[in-house]
Amino acid sequence: MLHQPARILSPVAFAIICAFSSSAFAEQPIIDSSSDSTEEQMTVFGKAYRNTATKTALAPMDTPQAISNVDRETLDLRGVKSVAEALRYVPAVNTELRGGAVSRLDLFNIRGFINYQNFYDGLPLMFNGWNLQPQIDSIALEQVEVFKGPTSVLYGNIPPGGMVNLIAKSPQQEQSTDVTVTAGNFDRKELSIDSTGQIADTNLSYRVVAMARKKDGQADTSEEERYVFAPSLDWQVSDKTLVNFNMYYQNDPSAGIYTSLPGAGSVLANPNGQLDSSTFTGDENWNTYEREVLMLGYKINHEFNADWRFLMNARFMDADAYQENTYGTGLENDMRTLGRRAYLTDETSQSFVIDNQISGRFNTASVEHNVLLGFDYQQLDSRIIYKDASAPSIDIFNPNHQQIDGSTLNYTYTTDFDLESRQVGIYVQDQLVLGNWVVIAGGRYDQYEQTSTDHATGADTDAAIDQDNFAFRLGGLYN
Repeated sequence: MLHQPARILSPVAFAIICAFSSSAFAEQPIIDSSSDSTEEQMTVFGKAYRNTATKTALAPMDTPQAISNVDRETLDLRGVKSVAEALRYVPAVNTELRGGAVSRLDLFNIRGFINYQNFYDGLPLMFNGWNLQPQIDSIALEQVEVFKGPTSVLYGNIPPGGMVNLIAKSPQQEQSTDVTVTAGNFDRKELSIDSTGQIADTNLSYRVVAMARKKDGQADTSEEERYVFAPSLDWQVSDKTLVNFNMYYQNDPSAGIYTSLPGAGSVLANPNGQLDSSTFTGDENWNTYEREVLMLGYKINHEFNADWRFLMNARFMDADAYQENTYGTGLENDMRTLGRRAYLTDETSQSFVIDNQISGRFNTASVEHNVLLGFDYQQLDSRIIYKDASAPSIDIFNPNHQQIDGSTLNYTYTTDFDLESRQVGIYVQDQLVLGNWVVIAGGRYDQYEQTSTDHATGADTDAAIDQDNFAFRLGGLYN
């Protein structure tokens, strides 16, 4: 483990970002010793550091973009169990948009822009836009990075508010094994292991993270259960080439609730009183969320010389989710009877993403250049089935959670379709240093195709999208 001091900008420092959005990779990241801001000292894990915001070895203080980090120590001190919890104290981030009781999806906004897609080790967690959102459990994370402002020049399709990148725990040569047994509120029972080290006298290092957790949910009658297995292997092929193989498997037999409470009685006044924080407006006979996610990836990092290096980062994902749920349609005049509908979703997704980067540095006259050239590809194939039916209303102040019989539901709306998307991006970036001035300029060209095939009508019908776009950004700062 290496330590290096962080360079703090002078009081004169300023930053200008100008970006037009058209989607980071941190191979062996810097871990900030504070939860949300830059401290005097940083810790570098592994051999090769890359700044996710620029996909290069630039230090964060040389990036004209606001960056917040939540490190492993902070995650442990706060007892964080989800990405949403990790983001609670990050400036400009509003998290848990459906309330703290909802944990099955990471829902948040950055600078007012809603974000449904996280990045994991610099690659997007491919999301079909419905209910099959891959999650990464906090037990497998070393750090959570938040980048505020447009970053789509390096990544393609990203909301202009910013992005969240999750840094996985990586193999270390120093031997270490932690076994944790936890019991707590809501009948929580959890067992986890985190083991890392060098394999004998070889050029191989490993990391194994595993966890089993079961607890009652915050809402009445709900439960949460999760199993995680995340092994990884570093192969130091030579002093210039490092290959990493990684896997992430997660099984969620149950994931709490997704229903929300009416405003009247929760955040607003209700003549019948205020609702308890454990109030559940769903039905225990129709409250299922089962999700299984498998991801297999690799990274190849090669240094040609002291100035130039190549990085390939790739991941395959196979995931499925099945859900039975209800949603409210509004309170009646008595302000206690909530109309409801019942629905189910059945989804599968397979995706492949790859990012290839060449970065280097050189000088022209008195200007120092740190350049980046990259090519990335994203592919998603998903099947979505959705069914919707009327359901009995519920008294929110005296709820009966056993009113729905799934076998008797009369579905009045059904959709069943395949969704296929492809995105190819080419990007370039140059950081120019001239005296105390630092300027970053970049551009990206994307081609995007999406095809949707509807099976619900009995006769397949296709709908297609074919788009391309060029985006650029320009930023500068003075030290």
